[in-house]
Amino acid sequence: MRVLLVLILVFFASCGYKPVSYDIQKKEVYCIKRIHFPRAEATALDVFTRAVSDAVISSGNILECSGRTTRFIIVNIKSLNISPIGYSRAQRASIYKVTVDLDFIIQNRKNEETFRKNIKEIAQYTGAGLRGDVERRYAIEEIGKLVNIRIYSILSKL
Repeated sequence: MRVLLVLILVFFASCGYKPVSYDIQKKEVYCIKRIHFPRAEATALDVFTRAVSDAVISSGNILECSGRTTRFIIVNIKSLNISPIGYSRAQRASIYKVTVDLDFIIQNRKNEETFRKNIKEIAQYTGAGLRGDVERRYAIEEIGKLVNIRIYSILSKL
């Protein structure tokens, strides 16, 4: 009887449970090396930095600048045009058209370029025209959302 019990225990022990990882994507460790902007505009620089950071994190990768970093991100913003195209009754800009042209570059640890993509986006923001320059910032944030989606789709395919 003991032999049968030992055989049953050995059988169940060999079929034991073990933790299984269902993560099929190998996570890369990215670092934002530089976001180059041709003119000093803190609002736009902040929006694009946040857009790239959010895209890296939401694509399932790790954003960390350390010895574990495997890939570096460089964003060269060639042009950013913000133009009012509509006005409110108070003659304040209420509709903004924003266009951006940028290069999204990924480098490996040896500073060799492994990926380059030119991204051009156009966005339009409609506000009330009563809050002064705040709506201009919202227009920049709209173009940042589009850049975020584009970079997310690039990183999730890599």
